[in-house]
Amino acid sequence: MRLIILGVFAALLVSVKADGEPVRLNTCGSQFAANQQWLYNQGAKGNMITLVSTGECLDVSNYGTSPESIVWTWTCHPSDTDPNHQNQEFKVNPDGTIVEISTGMCLDRSQYGTTPGTVIWMYTCTGAFNQKWAYNATDKTFRAPDAPDMCMQSGGAIPQPPRACDQEPLKSMDACNYALPLAQRVASIVNNLTESEKIGLFTNGASSVSRLNINSYQWWSEALHGVGGSPGVSFTAPTPNATSFPQVVLSAASFNASLFRAIGSTISTEARAMNNIGHAGLTFWAPNINIVRDPRWGRGQETPGEDPYLTATYAANFVPGMQQGEDPAHLKVSSCCKHYYAYNLENWNGMDRYHFDAIITAQDEADTWLPAWQSCIERGQASALMCSYNAVNGTPSCANTRILTTLARETWGFQGYITSDCDAVDNVQNAHHYTNNSDATCAVTLGAGMDIDCGGFIPSHLQAAIDDGSVPIALVNQRLSELFMVQFRLGMFDPVDVQPYLAYNYSDKLDTLEHQQLALQAAEEGIVLLQNDGALPLAQGKYKNIAVVGPNGDATTTMQGNYQGTPPYLISPLAGIQAYAPSSTFVQGCQISGSDQSGFAAAQKAAANADATVIVVGLDQSQESEGNDRYITDLPGVQNQFITAVAASSAGPVIVVVMAGGSVDLTVPTTDPKVSAVLWVGYPGQSGGIALANILFGATNPSGRMPYTLFTKDVPNEFNFLDMHMRPGTGNAGRTYRFYTGAPVFEFGHGLSYTTFTFTAGSAGLSASFDQVEKYALTNPENYLAPAIDSKFYSLAANTTITVNNTGSVAGRVSVLAFLVPPNPGQNGNPLRYLFWFDKTYLLPGQSQTFTVPAQAHDLTVADEYGRRRALRGDWKLVINNGDLTLPLGVG
Repeated sequence: MRLIILGVFAALLVSVKADGEPVRLNTCGSQFAANQQWLYNQGAKGNMITLVSTGECLDVSNYGTSPESIVWTWTCHPSDTDPNHQNQEFKVNPDGTIVEISTGMCLDRSQYGTTPGTVIWMYTCTGAFNQKWAYNATDKTFRAPDAPDMCMQSGGAIPQPPRACDQEPLKSMDACNYALPLAQRVASIVNNLTESEKIGLFTNGASSVSRLNINSYQWWSEALHGVGGSPGVSFTAPTPNATSFPQVVLSAASFNASLFRAIGSTISTEARAMNNIGHAGLTFWAPNINIVRDPRWGRGQETPGEDPYLTATYAANFVPGMQQGEDPAHLKVSSCCKHYYAYNLENWNGMDRYHFDAIITAQDEADTWLPAWQSCIERGQASALMCSYNAVNGTPSCANTRILTTLARETWGFQGYITSDCDAVDNVQNAHHYTNNSDATCAVTLGAGMDIDCGGFIPSHLQAAIDDGSVPIALVNQRLSELFMVQFRLGMFDPVDVQPYLAYNYSDKLDTLEHQQLALQAAEEGIVLLQNDGALPLAQGKYKNIAVVGPNGDATTTMQGNYQGTPPYLISPLAGIQAYAPSSTFVQGCQISGSDQSGFAAAQKAAANADATVIVVGLDQSQESEGNDRYITDLPGVQNQFITAVAASSAGPVIVVVMAGGSVDLTVPTTDPKVSAVLWVGYPGQSGGIALANILFGATNPSGRMPYTLFTKDVPNEFNFLDMHMRPGTGNAGRTYRFYTGAPVFEFGHGLSYTTFTFTAGSAGLSASFDQVEKYALTNPENYLAPAIDSKFYSLAANTTITVNNTGSVAGRVSVLAFLVPPNPGQNGNPLRYLFWFDKTYLLPGQSQTFTVPAQAHDLTVADEYGRRRALRGDWKLVINNGDLTLPLGVG
């Protein structure tokens, strides 16, 4: 059915292609040499830089005026007198900087890159080495002085250089002997590097080692919900697009662990195909497994939500999906869990993430901040971690030996590399003031366990730190060994004929119909039906003219959220609805923010003349994003007034659709008697409009459940954003559903269906041995995660069977969420309840399925004030979903 439905939308797809060929670095004199020849001081005004082969001008994309605006080549327009269009005038200065005249910003190699494919953008002039260029008048190239074999290039695929192990001298060394143990091969490379060669490898844009034919490498590629725009990724022909899945918070709302894994697997398949032609790296900085502590956080959209168990499960499945595949001998790609740890503030009320010191309790650390990280490492087997900008209890994360080494490597068995967030090493010294000189900063970050500085601090200061003994060469070698080990596991030094991933071709592995279907499924499974008076689903054929109104009614790029790639298409809510009701019309009515109500009348008129009205409201990246927290949780601007006005004018049923990553107060639409139904769609990705329309018209039965609490607009009065306490206290009503003492609009885990399900247990009650639970707690006092079933610490304390029966007339998926309620919930630091198990199934009408719900000894412990597991004797409860079934569970 969905394959047919997808075909219906073919004419409505909004294609998303690169508008121009971005300018990047590439090896000088390659097959794209014609794209590397430039003339400057050209044009009528004498200040244009032109590409010799095409005559096009160096141009700031889309007339950008902000830092990180991409640079490309475009048709020269010297006669354009619009003051906002003066984006092609550059001054080449004697000091090597190239300044865009209208903004005064410098041509900058992103993230200090020196590798093929490094994006060139505009950035505030700093005088740093990555803003210097050397013009070679003989071959007409602009070269990077610190990497003179790298030239400024307009467009073109980045050719794959020869592999190091196919060339001497490395070919004859132990490093390239495939029969030897990896540790011996890694040591062979590290021991053969000179000191200066080693220093160039300590940044995300690692330098080449030309003496050994080791190519430069960009460690930074993104893949949060699809291969994403980043320094290591090129969305140019022949790979202009990659599948864009829903933003993570919506996929998490599916509560489908197998889907999490499938998404990771699909992304890594596309990543490998792009890597094989030099358009992506092999090290991807995803997933984001931070906890949504406060609904105002701008990056909650990137995460699985507010629950530690859900987040841990996401990590345990997405990471293997990324890293595992048909070749057990090699990583498919490397997956990096970020941002380690207790990171969930961007910029709020004068405090930013670079300076924030997260003061957390041992109790909160044990049951909120660390479980997902243990899961990422122990269950997901992640090969990379990223330490965060913030400090925790006075210690910057990238200088925290306890979390990077003691916990990650020594306790949980982490085998991989650790990168800083970008410029976080500099922040250790210059924002947190944890150190007061560059020697100490290099020593404390590398000594704590960090391997890569995403930025330029370590490469700029490491030589001096080595020279004066602050950083011993043995530590340098240890960190490099951890980096090279991941590259060896990726197959970068192994024979081609033993690596099936190297045969992945973009023509049949990228943006396939199967991948498009999975993106649609993920959106459908995540969308949450919050409220319905019976108006949904809309009868197909009855509702022919639907008024689609609201600021997100025809949204396209908004549906991706942040850290997005370039998708093959974006299907808006309007386009999706028009496939079912072709006469449907769109009136925006109001903006996301602002006070303008001049569009209300047109929207009201459309609603009055329509068979039904769909009001699409919410947020976008102007309201929530990296570096941007919110101050309110109400719908911004005049959206609430808009809902009320349009609903009052509507002649037919009114459906409110909320497109947002973070929590917004939905009191207005849920209490308006004219509103028939309310849905939350997160940021639903490339097929968001199809998914929404399929649910509105009943082709798909909604099955999503909220991955976070939907609070009222009173949040600013209930929480101090800077207060990290999860448990309630002065000025803190308790964070997340586990501790919140107020009244939410909708609870975590809430979600409706078009059918009805009943839940029955295999027994009337459960019991567990207190002695067994206590033994576990005493044996594993600082374990933050229930042991895997094959672990020697696995201890099943109680289990029951839950049978789910579809008693309605519509087939559909159903998630089964199992919570535990401890004795004295909410007292002595005990949670009110917490999720410990979930699963999902698809049932036809009259069909049933039985699940075994296991409660381990760990699940029946709580964290005490010292962060240790503690057994609780007394009356527990096992609750299915939000009260569909409650079972007594005695621990005695």
